[in-house]
Amino acid sequence: MIIGIGAEKGGVGKSSTAWTLAAYLATRQHVGEGKKKRLAKVMLVDTDTQRTSSKWGALRDPSMPLPFRVMEKISNPAPEIIKLAEDYDAVVVDVGARDYAGLADLARIVDLWIAPTRVGQGDLMSSLEMATALNTVHSKHKNGHIPLCFLVNAVPGAWNSTEAQDAIDALTAALPTGKVLTSTIRDRRVWRDAHKLGKHIFEMPAAAREKAEAEFIAAISEAFNAYPQA
Repeated sequence: MIIGIGAEKGGVGKSSTAWTLAAYLATRQHVGEGKKKRLAKVMLVDTDTQRTSSKWGALRDPSMPLPFRVMEKISNPAPEIIKLAEDYDAVVVDVGARDYAGLADLARIVDLWIAPTRVGQGDLMSSLEMATALNTVHSKHKNGHIPLCFLVNAVPGAWNSTEAQDAIDALTAALPTGKVLTSTIRDRRVWRDAHKLGKHIFEMPAAAREKAEAEFIAAISEAFNAYPQA
């Protein structure tokens, strides 16, 4: 299974989503049956020139091994990712902000593509532009249609804010392709605290991570349900 996490615009939470998804799959998801059941074997591939995912791991206490592997593949990553998918149960790809040709090249090989976006007008417009570009290459996907979904991320924390729903409505009405997740993720301090320590949120104290963890799992579950073949 290959899962791409990417968007045309930077700063929307691609790396934190990729990092957390890799941890979620490696610590919460089992494969196999009966006595042969085991936790998923996961590889996180960092294709972003900023190397955010790779640097995240460097902040980690060396005595705490990661539950997944991380590798960098900046140039022409698609062939290597396809090979990795033969040896790993899940390959999570931190796509990073790239040109449309690079996005399309990776989008053709994924089983699921999650595109984080913030609620700002510039972020939403960028998401629409990416969806429009990818809409022209559906026929080149291995299943004939790119399994694309948009995740409204880092939503401002005011309890009575309608920004998340406004963003969902705007994207849903304008998208030429893809699905918009109704589950959103709020901007919470635990995400920043985890990053400082090189941790994933599932390692943070229960009281601090509870809400963020529930939001993340709800969003990921919705994405997988949107494309059951993933």
